Amino acid sequence: MASPILDLTKAPIKSYVYAKTNIGGWFFDAILQATHTSQLTITQHPVQSGSSISDYAYMQPRTLSLNIGMTDVAKSFIPGQFSGGSSRSVQAYQVLLQLQQMRIPVQVYTRLGLYQNMLVETLTVQDDNTTTHGLRCTVDLSELLVATVEVVKISANPAVTDSAKKGTQQPKQVPSSILQTLANLFNGKAS
Repeated sequence: MASPILDLTKAPIKSYVYAKTNIGGWFFDAILQATHTSQLTITQHPVQSGSSISDYAYMQPRTLSLNIGMTDVAKSFIPGQFSGGSSRSVQAYQVLLQLQQMRIPVQVYTRLGLYQNMLVETLTVQDDNTTTHGLRCTVDLSELLVATVEVVKISANPAVTDSAKKGTQQPKQVPSSILQTLANLFNGKAS
C-alpha cells in the first residue's frame, strides 16, 4: 500500500479538505459520532491575590474521538481512495492503522473546527456479523503540542568567572581606641 500521507493542496482533496470531515485528507463514508474534548488544568494550590491567573492554569492537549463507518458497496467520495485492497472497508482500516504506526501528525477537520498535529492514539474496531461488508471504527486522536524554543546569546563573555584574581587577603589589627569606643557603646556608656 502507498503512503497514507496525502497532499492536501492537490485536487480534488483541496476543494473539500476544509468543507467535509476528514482525517489527513481521507474522507470516510460516515462520521457517526464525534466527541471533542478540550480541558484546562487548574492548580489546586492557593493563588496569591493579584497574581496572574494564567500562570496557574494550562491547556491539556485536545482530544477527538471519531466513530466512523465504511461500506464496501459505495464509491469513495474522492475517486481512488480506499482502492487496491480486498475491500474498501479493509483498506480504510489499513490506512488508519498505517497513520497510527507511522506516528506522523495529521490535520483533522470537523464541523466544529480544525485540529492540527493530531496523532492516532487508539483504534477500536468491532468486527461481527453486522460488519461483514463494512467497517465501524472508533478513532481516538490526541493533539501533539509543538513548541518553538530559541536560545539567545546575550554576551560572548561568561557572566561569572572562576578565574578572577582576588589577591592575598590578610587580617588587619583594629586600633585599641576604636575597640574601646565600641565597648563603651555596648555597655551603655557614652564617650
